[in-house]
Amino acid sequence: MVRIGIIGLGPYWEQRYEPVLRMMDQRIQIKAVYDPVRSRAEQAAEHWNAAVVSGISSLVSRYTLDAFLLLHSDWMDHYPLKILSQQDRPVYIAGSLGEELEILESIHSRATEQLVTLMPEFSRRYSQATSRFFELAVTRLGNPNSIQIETCCPAADQDVEVPGQKNEADFLVGLFDWCCYVMRTKPVRVQTTFHSDSSDLSEDYRQIKVEFLPDPVTTSERFALIKIKSEQRETESFFPKHQIKCRNGMAEFRSPDELHWEDESSSITESLKSDRRELEVMLDHFCRRAVGGIIPVANISDVCQAIQLVKLSRESLKIGMPVEFVTGRGQD
Repeated sequence: MVRIGIIGLGPYWEQRYEPVLRMMDQRIQIKAVYDPVRSRAEQAAEHWNAAVVSGISSLVSRYTLDAFLLLHSDWMDHYPLKILSQQDRPVYIAGSLGEELEILESIHSRATEQLVTLMPEFSRRYSQATSRFFELAVTRLGNPNSIQIETCCPAADQDVEVPGQKNEADFLVGLFDWCCYVMRTKPVRVQTTFHSDSSDLSEDYRQIKVEFLPDPVTTSERFALIKIKSEQRETESFFPKHQIKCRNGMAEFRSPDELHWEDESSSITESLKSDRRELEVMLDHFCRRAVGGIIPVANISDVCQAIQLVKLSRESLKIGMPVEFVTGRGQD
């Protein structure tokens, strides 16, 4: 049983986190809850017979806990993460971490020195379609050579189901991280171009090309091409269109839980609705780390890498040239 302290409930608690935590109540025991709205903390703590605490310092010092869920801290900026990174217990981090690379690299460095797991919530990595794709890459499709994504950034008034995707920068951080995760290697160059058809603004788009190290076996180019349209058509899905071309075939993501793939002998569409959803998988991996497991998880250096790609994509558009990716101090 992993004893958990929760910091910040936020707008996603009831719809996203609470149902999954209830499913995992044989593995997770919530011992203490802090939220700036005390009545909300009291209501959330009631189901688990958890304590309601008055502040973060009290939560980390007064209770016997194995790990923390930092679910919402927008009102306190990086303060909670700075405190938690000095503890000797893992932290699951939902939502945006902003764009201040120097602060995040410092937090990552401190946590690394003290062997503290800080796991950001990169939900795209753990969608049912992504997990199934990696199985196919090993058994049928081979390593990926290129990724093509077509999407719109969320509008300011658009409801999003996953924290940390509300604004354009956070949305792109998630996409860039997913591309790097699929390619399993470092980016080397970023180029952003703007394409406009003055007769129809809905056809205007930015195109971001992220180049990676070439395939070590075939030496072929490897890249991700992200097309970001200016406007979303009413008939289009909010889910970005994903296509991955591999050595021996291709895969298309039609939703987080539906995958179409093809190789020389097969063309198959798979529904993955019965597979575990991404949040349950992420919390399962986090719990394993909390009890001493060594299963790989994302860390703050992955966030820094994606933020750097966002910044370089802006710079490339501004100067009209590709920009080289240089590994930052926090990305070791």
